Amino acid sequence: MKMRTDVHQHLWPRPLVDALRARRSPPYLDADGDAPVLFMAHEPAGAVDLTRHRLDTRLAALDAAGIERAVISLSTPLGIEALPGAESLELIGAYHDGLAALIEQSDGRLAGWAAAPLACPDAGAGTVAAALDRGFMGASLPSEALAGPDAIERVAPLLDMLERRGAALFVHPGPAPETQPYALDAGMPTWWPNLGVYPGLSIRAFFGWRTLGASRWPGLRLCFAIMAGAAPFLEERWRAFSGETRAIDRNMYLDTASCGRLALECGMATYGVEQIVLGTDIPVISPLPLGRALTDLGAAVEDAVAHTNPLRLFDQMERP
Repeated sequence: MKMRTDVHQHLWPRPLVDALRARRSPPYLDADGDAPVLFMAHEPAGAVDLTRHRLDTRLAALDAAGIERAVISLSTPLGIEALPGAESLELIGAYHDGLAALIEQSDGRLAGWAAAPLACPDAGAGTVAAALDRGFMGASLPSEALAGPDAIERVAPLLDMLERRGAALFVHPGPAPETQPYALDAGMPTWWPNLGVYPGLSIRAFFGWRTLGASRWPGLRLCFAIMAGAAPFLEERWRAFSGETRAIDRNMYLDTASCGRLALECGMATYGVEQIVLGTDIPVISPLPLGRALTDLGAAVEDAVAHTNPLRLFDQMERP
């Protein structure tokens, strides 16, 4: 049986939840029980259903979606990676320790993206390297950490280390140090950041990387969440203004979170099915519409997106 791997899920282990409850500045959780209110620096406060972050609940969700392995990442919109060094290190340490324990209990169903305390002098390279030594698959990075030359230069030690070790990078919408609040618009619905903000953040990182990063780190494999903010639709516009004529770097992948058939077909037509990897964004949204869309596209597409391409992203393909 071919293993289906989901590269985009979030799960808050108990040590991270406890650490967030102990804080009184964003990000923090207010109230006990399974539905505390989450306060963030960049987005409006809202209740969180912690029952969806339990191991048994998550394994049941994987079974329902037909997913054999989920690679868990820290929720970058929380802004943990962007905190001052000591605060970031504390919360990321709780996340790494708690997730490592859940991975050990999951019988191979869970794996992890490490998180980087970006305000540290090495942009978190040492912290991530230690997590890789513990078996984490690669690192996740908030998109604003790749949004421009200064941002990319600040995380260069981390990118150098990842390329040297052959580890992958997952880029998810979220703030870097010094990012100004970007989704506190009064009167907008609670889902507004997911539509009105995250795609723009992803596009900045995706095309910024293609312009400034890909040639400097040619061996680094990256996956951009949420179809890189609808980048396939903007490819022709990018080429019109940049003058670029080369095909996309084959080390760049885009995940399928929130995509239906139209978005999947646009991504494959633009970059090729080889660059599209399964990402569901569980527990934020249901994986079932995406699953139906992939099934409708046929077994070959489904196999590439859910099995072969994740193996290529993590450099786990068998070699002759």
